[in-house]
Amino acid sequence: MAELALIRTAQGLVPATEADRETVQKWKAGQVIHGKFTRMRNGKFHGKFFSMLDLAWEYWEPVGGLIPRQEMRGIHGLAKFFEAQSGKPGQLSNAVAAYITGLEQARAERFPAVDKSREAFREWVTIEAGHYHLVHTPEGIRKEAKSISWANMDDTAFEPLYRDVFNACWRLVLSAIFESEQEALAAADQIGSFA
Repeated sequence: MAELALIRTAQGLVPATEADRETVQKWKAGQVIHGKFTRMRNGKFHGKFFSMLDLAWEYWEPVGGLIPRQEMRGIHGLAKFFEAQSGKPGQLSNAVAAYITGLEQARAERFPAVDKSREAFREWVTIEAGHYHLVHTPEGIRKEAKSISWANMDDTAFEPLYRDVFNACWRLVLSAIFESEQEALAAADQIGSFA
């Protein structure tokens, strides 16, 4: 079930963010949508949060050739372990690079088109910001982003989430694009003014 934020305007209800707009566009004309609605405590914070996420998402480009960061850490960690055991640091660097290149190519052939997902990005950056809980799955323990349900979150709970997610967006994406955090925030505000 999708969560959606709408803004009441003179023309009726309109999506609050680009992500909300994309959700609405997936519905067919004339389709009846049913839901429970609550008035949010601070709609401006909501818009500011998603404008900042939209900005980071627009500049983010997926990298890694379908090799998750944890797997890369494991490969590099194992190579460093063997190098330390042999007393020859760096001796496996060429072999590791060749292995990773081969792995990327093999996975690119198996999975030629991978979609860039706004929702997956939001979950990833929320986890990177430290707002997650651990869950057991058949494949082991994994991190799951905490819910950012606005109906259950007051301004006091939202403020640290916003700050932490902005810091993660800055560290992981926006610092490579903008000169300062203020410049990034101004760009996000500009995106929000067009929503």
